[in-house]
Amino acid sequence: MHRLLIVDDEPYTVDGLHEMLQEADLPEMDLYRAYSAIEAIEWLNRVKIDLVLSDIRMPGMDGLRLLKEIRSRWPRCKVIFLTGMNEMSYVRQALRDGSIDYILKTEGDEPIVRAIGSAIEALQEEWRRDQFVLDAQARVRQAMPTLRNDWFRRLLLHGAEDAGLSAARLAELECPLDADAKLLPVLARVDRWPEEMNGSDRTLLQFAFENIMAELLDGAKLQTVFVDEHYTMLLLQRPDGSEPSGPFRDEEAMAGYVTGTLETAQSICTRLLRLPVSVICSLAFVSWDELAVTYYRMRRKLVVGIGQGENMQLLSCGGGGPRPIGERLPTLLSRQRERLDIALESGRLEEAADAISSAIGHSGEYAHYLEAYYTVANLMIGLVNRSGWDSLLAEDNRMERLMDAKSHPTREQAVSYLQETAERLIAFKRDVQEERTVRIVDRVNLHIRENIGGDLSLTALAELVYLNPAYLSVLYKQTTGQNLSDYIAGVRLEKAKELLQHSPLKIHELAAAVGFDNAGYFTRFFRKRTGLGPLEYREQAGR
Repeated sequence: MHRLLIVDDEPYTVDGLHEMLQEADLPEMDLYRAYSAIEAIEWLNRVKIDLVLSDIRMPGMDGLRLLKEIRSRWPRCKVIFLTGMNEMSYVRQALRDGSIDYILKTEGDEPIVRAIGSAIEALQEEWRRDQFVLDAQARVRQAMPTLRNDWFRRLLLHGAEDAGLSAARLAELECPLDADAKLLPVLARVDRWPEEMNGSDRTLLQFAFENIMAELLDGAKLQTVFVDEHYTMLLLQRPDGSEPSGPFRDEEAMAGYVTGTLETAQSICTRLLRLPVSVICSLAFVSWDELAVTYYRMRRKLVVGIGQGENMQLLSCGGGGPRPIGERLPTLLSRQRERLDIALESGRLEEAADAISSAIGHSGEYAHYLEAYYTVANLMIGLVNRSGWDSLLAEDNRMERLMDAKSHPTREQAVSYLQETAERLIAFKRDVQEERTVRIVDRVNLHIRENIGGDLSLTALAELVYLNPAYLSVLYKQTTGQNLSDYIAGVRLEKAKELLQHSPLKIHELAAAVGFDNAGYFTRFFRKRTGLGPLEYREQAGR
């Protein structure tokens, strides 16, 4: 819905245009009125305005100065000036300043309606213009390193299938790696950060480490993945057309070359960066599908460690056939935990139940089952804590049972219990949402009934309940089945009938009492909905 502001220092003109535009054949708009440029600026500061219909000559601040104020706040706002024949010099200046149209005051209503329709079309066309796409593309290019790193983190944590690996995806991410070739993974860990080093310094040194590896392994295809502030994954592939005698001539030679090069990298990090760094290199190339499991295996070896646990250089056997559930479980749980978290927050019960079943149903040994069970249980408790739903888990000792895997005699019963808890969470969330929505609608309706003669603009009502005006309009329609403007019109009509029957107010007084600026507009409104004029209705009612 577009918002149009009418500005003129003559109240009769503003009110007349407001009334005319309410009846005009235009897309639904939220109309605002300002009786001076200063009042117009107050509206501009309060709400986003899409179109302004303004007089060009006003005392205090004229339309040209107002135009500059509009441009400084809402650059895409379209401005239409109403002008007299003797103000063409102003019009030319307005066009230079970016106004899209002007209309002579003597031309009548139809040109105004056409100009507003054209302005709306221009707004919609701007939204479709290629410039928006170009701007988005530029922003994507700027954000590409972050987007690429986020995608590779997902690949490591959830697996190639979940990340949607493809040659096209790698090309989109401007990644040098080949989706059809195997990888040589290297995992590096900063064993200990200096105490005086802050977050930005740590990030700087991570990039320094990346540059060191890129320099030492020049010629190989390399993708660096910053997993967190301690762990960095290096993914390497042989360059295209490797020389038969070079260090990248085959997979075995490249693995040996990389392993030896890591000694140099560790030495540089210790001497120049003052960082103890442990590394683990795969002895064999692995497929993309094996990468997530390989990452967890390599990370576990670094965690267990040997010796003093610093500046280690370890080797991993890399790929090699199916993995036991213990090695596949972290990837599985990470993926299903994310699915469950999203499903619970968005209220998708079937997806939540499937994620629970997948997480626990694929666990093997009892320790793996416990890890899967408590991963799901902790996620649910986290959602309850974030949402303030403590009372929900207090029912029937559900909190205690949820955190006691032994209270479920079989794994099937545990899955069923967790799924039942998920169902309760989703139902409770739905009830809370519905209750909040009803409270908002009730508050809006009450405010309308109690302030029928006041400011009932969409912006004023939205500010009352702390919502965006456009969203309030949609929410109200979804909840009640009718437009907010129709409800306001209905309340005004009923209040007008009541006053006509039981009060001695004159028609212009009564019109003001129910929110109309002039008696003529009120009379047309009343006749359109009842078939009678206000006086006829009063006479028939016996007053």
